[in-house]
Amino acid sequence: MLSRPEQATCNLEDARDLRMAGHSYAQIRQKLGLSASQISLIRRTLKRAKAAQTRLLKIRPDATVRDLPIGQSILPADLRKRLIAAGFHTLGDLTQRLADPCLPGLETLPAIGPYRVQLIKRMLAHFDLLPEANDLKAAIEALFPEWGDDDDETSLVPLP
Repeated sequence: MLSRPEQATCNLEDARDLRMAGHSYAQIRQKLGLSASQISLIRRTLKRAKAAQTRLLKIRPDATVRDLPIGQSILPADLRKRLIAAGFHTLGDLTQRLADPCLPGLETLPAIGPYRVQLIKRMLAHFDLLPEANDLKAAIEALFPEWGDDDDETSLVPLP
């Protein structure tokens, strides 16, 4: 049996997939059997993530998924605040931390346990940014830090 936060996370992932398939929020609510408050939370969360992508592309047309700010991601508000306070500003920062074998895992940060790390990894997996998913850009930046701001579009993953 899933806990309420785990169920909410699964509902969010399912709703994101259904929304990308072209379903309306009413159809998503009916298919997943959600209450009005649950679907409104999902709507707000997905709207915030979409607005962050749009805003980032307006500011920087060559931006990638790695440049998305954590403060506007689909993570819960308290987790976003904790990650920003710990010095993480973009999804790329999280990816670099997870890819570095010399640094301890995210579980060592204050008030971030295994469940919250799973939320972070699910979000990064959605964008194909997990280090296990062959993150070539992070590996190159680790070897050659001066290439971190490279504008070569062939090595970057474009925003959807």
